[in-house]
Amino acid sequence: MASLRIVGVSPAADVSDWREPLPEGKWSQFFGALAARVEVIDVVSPQLSKRESYLNLLRWVAPDRARWLARAGFNQSFVAKVNGALERQLTARAGGFDLIVQMQTLCSPRSASVRAPYVIYTDNTMALTQRHRPASALIPPGMLADWLAFETRVCQDAEAVFTFSEFARASVLEDYGCAPERVLAVGTGANQHLPEPAPAPDGPPRVLFIGREFERKGGRVLLEAWGHVHAQHPEAELLIAGPRQDPAAGVALGVRYLGRLSRAQLAEQYRGASVFVLPSLFEPWGFVFIEAMGYGLPCVGADCCAMPEIIDADTTGLLAAPGDAQSLADAILTLLADPGRARAMGRAGHAKALERYTWGRVADRVLDHLGALPTAGA
Repeated sequence: MASLRIVGVSPAADVSDWREPLPEGKWSQFFGALAARVEVIDVVSPQLSKRESYLNLLRWVAPDRARWLARAGFNQSFVAKVNGALERQLTARAGGFDLIVQMQTLCSPRSASVRAPYVIYTDNTMALTQRHRPASALIPPGMLADWLAFETRVCQDAEAVFTFSEFARASVLEDYGCAPERVLAVGTGANQHLPEPAPAPDGPPRVLFIGREFERKGGRVLLEAWGHVHAQHPEAELLIAGPRQDPAAGVALGVRYLGRLSRAQLAEQYRGASVFVLPSLFEPWGFVFIEAMGYGLPCVGADCCAMPEIIDADTTGLLAAPGDAQSLADAILTLLADPGRARAMGRAGHAKALERYTWGRVADRVLDHLGALPTAGA
């Protein structure tokens, strides 16, 4: 595989810093890890012009912001324009690469002028979103059917589909009819971690939550649970990072909102926390669990979606019943009541993160699987 030449595609996230030693882009370190093993020619990001983006948003304007953005992002006209932008970018590099590695299924690298083989690396599918966070409430049935058909073609035409989790892999197999030997769950790396677990912080216990989508990430359930926790541990503090503004200011004592943080600021919070909690109602993966484990924190998540794949219950953390505030409070209280056990879980999580969840490990799994496919190198 050493002679393989790759072009990366990242339609939804800026990874222009992928060559930097310490990049900030969400997927940048993945492409950097690939580049340490094979030749990565470039990573492109197909985008509409400002005018096209504005006209697309204007066409689908709606009173409800979530519905507006969903319809603007999944209509076939928009997808066709993104595909056209990607085709132009790939055509300009024609003959200079052997394989396309695309993040997610938001566009198709296959076109009349680009016939190079490609693989997909994704955390989620629309079929999963529809089941767990019904997309039909946001997207008209006809548009949803068109998108599911498009996503099926993107997955089936790929040489391989790499998923973050077994949870997503099952959907690619069952919902999109892909061949099992071409679909592999490879996990992700942590975008930041420590070589050794962070030392136990001084002072009262701090419970850390990180998640911009407060509702989906279980923020409301956590606030309800925190009332039970605070009653027994009035000295404890709940730190909420991510939401632009206080979604429920003043509902609980001992809650501090941090807003959106830089990577360096997040590192400071990981170091100062005693427990990490993210009780998502729908979580196809959960990058922040991996990062928290990389700092030696015990993790509390919900017993659904991909979270049980990351958190080994009673070993690296605890799992609460989804949407159950009392179950979540009990899990947090269990860890606060036994700091020694919590630190042991944190050490076990740190060892797992360094063993399994590094971008180098992910790149190796991807390339090993490609090398085992019948068409690899053709």
